[in-house]
Amino acid sequence: MNYKGIIIFGEMGSGKDTLADFIIDLEPKTKKYGLGDIIRGMKPIVSISPEWLGNERGFFQLVADKLREIDMNILNKYALSRMITENAELHPVAQETKWDDIYENLNRVNENILPMIVGGRTKDDFDFWKKAGFLIVGITATKENRFQRLVERDGEEVAKNSNPNHNTEKEVAALVEKADFIANNDGSLEDLKVKAQEVLDFFRNSEIS
Repeated sequence: MNYKGIIIFGEMGSGKDTLADFIIDLEPKTKKYGLGDIIRGMKPIVSISPEWLGNERGFFQLVADKLREIDMNILNKYALSRMITENAELHPVAQETKWDDIYENLNRVNENILPMIVGGRTKDDFDFWKKAGFLIVGITATKENRFQRLVERDGEEVAKNSNPNHNTEKEVAALVEKADFIANNDGSLEDLKVKAQEVLDFFRNSEIS
């Protein structure tokens, strides 16, 4: 079976979105979804809440933890639901034939887009999208480079308040090493563009084992 899509795992500041954007530049059929999309929609709340000012990432991590208490795969199911309903006519999913029905829906999605998920963090995320037939991509970078990118993106205060010891940060570092394809991002942007092409080549030319 060929891969149904791509999911990118990586620690804070590793360059997940940058890699994803380069993939989109190379393959415009790609459509990006973030596992944190439902949470990022709450950003205006953070902006008007003094108790979270400067600790926005801590707020997002807390919300994600609470959602996972309801269902460990709730963020995955939300992303899957969006990619199906936005890009294909829904094939009904029955509990008895759940994964067969999901594969049928993803086949329909693939007729229109190459779905890509950014922000895989937990073993549940890893197992869910592996089962769904997605290529697991891990992106790595040194601690120093990741921190500097967080400073450039979010400012020094937010970067310093980001918790590298949060349970999902510890978990994702180990999961990256188990990815089907690992891209190092300690070089230049041009180096990362080369990695993006390699990811696409791997996706197109490999079959799920």
